[in-house]
Amino acid sequence: MLATLVGLSMLLALVGGTATLAGCLLGRRLRVRQARRHPQQAAIRQHTHQARRLAAEWPLLAQTLGLGYRDQWTRQHRFPAAEFVADGQGVTATVAAIAGAGLADYQRATGYLADTWGCVSVRAEQQGPGLIRLRGLHRDPLLSSARIDLSGIEPASLTSWWLGWAEDSQSVMIRLAEVSGIVVAGLAGYGKTMLVAHLLGQLAPSPAVQFVLIDGKGGPDYDRLFPRAWLSAKDDLTAVRDMLRRVHRLMVDRQASIAQVLDVTDAWHLGPSPTWPLIVVVIDEAHTFFHERKGTSPEVKAHNALVAEVTRLVEELVRKGRNVAIQAMLLTQRATGDAIPTRIRDNCQVAISFATRTVDGALAALGEEIRQHPEVSPVLLNDPAYVGVAVTGLPGRPGFHRVRTPRVDHHQVAAIIRATSVRRADPAALLAGQAPGLRVVPPMPAPEGAA
Repeated sequence: MLATLVGLSMLLALVGGTATLAGCLLGRRLRVRQARRHPQQAAIRQHTHQARRLAAEWPLLAQTLGLGYRDQWTRQHRFPAAEFVADGQGVTATVAAIAGAGLADYQRATGYLADTWGCVSVRAEQQGPGLIRLRGLHRDPLLSSARIDLSGIEPASLTSWWLGWAEDSQSVMIRLAEVSGIVVAGLAGYGKTMLVAHLLGQLAPSPAVQFVLIDGKGGPDYDRLFPRAWLSAKDDLTAVRDMLRRVHRLMVDRQASIAQVLDVTDAWHLGPSPTWPLIVVVIDEAHTFFHERKGTSPEVKAHNALVAEVTRLVEELVRKGRNVAIQAMLLTQRATGDAIPTRIRDNCQVAISFATRTVDGALAALGEEIRQHPEVSPVLLNDPAYVGVAVTGLPGRPGFHRVRTPRVDHHQVAAIIRATSVRRADPAALLAGQAPGLRVVPPMPAPEGAA
């Protein structure tokens, strides 16, 4: 009897084990088939499972990394609460900011978090009072170069222009409204000239925008863009000085007539129009025109007098041009004080930096705050894979963000410029037609000793 019972139990165990194994194999095949038929649902289940696993591991991970504090009464480790969401690109954790787990503490732990979560990078940023957002990426989305086709259609709004995509794939817009200065820095060949082509490709179809293009390189890069410009020049310092005098005179005339013509004191309250267009002054390789020479010869004195006047004209455009819709964009390889005078650079409301070689270059372009965000420093972009990637601040989002700027076809941009060259106009003549009683400002006298 005992042997029979033992035999039956072994048989039942064998049958049960076989059934369990068959069920596991069949269930796996069914899950694979279901995943093939419904890949989105399978991905959601996988991401949900990953988020639950990370949430379960968080208390021990937080204690290991020293995030939180030890209760002085119970001697237990108090770790910050966290909510996890996983997606196809990586992991997002919304964590509490408590004693021992502030923004600086999370930023110090990002390297360890990246290794634990299987991410190439983790970034910590303040989401709100008491809340920190940790974003981990399985792969760097900015390594993939992006090329776009420009529509050639007039933009619906001139309050901003499209720069590119952030790391979370969101579109990044750069303000035009109420901005009088933009500084763009970065090593040669990393995307500054492409950025100008992208900007003109967007704004050229609008009759409410006029351009002043100055190419300090003196090469052929801007030749295809000049037909759309109200004024244009290369690296001839005297010609540049004369052009900036005209732009400055337009600014003074607009300041004198804005209340009469527009019935407002800030043109952005109404927005640019074909009769009062936004003036975008692009100065590429701007350091070319701010460099003073050493010496006492008449030629050196004449050159330095020109530089002094150019510097003063640009400074006044940046300081006073905002309310009359005049904006200067200064591009340079290194935005230090010897390249762009600080009284000009530090008055520019928008700063964009492509790759730089030194921390000093990053600080000059983006300001001291970039020290607090070393994980997005433009020094880390000094690699051919990051050509076209820039660092800038975004409205409503703390800190700095990396942005992938798109590549554009120069032939397509040239076609847009040719098609829109009929929209080129002289804003000074437009203003004279609207304010016939405008007091004519006499030409600015040349500084003593100028050529």
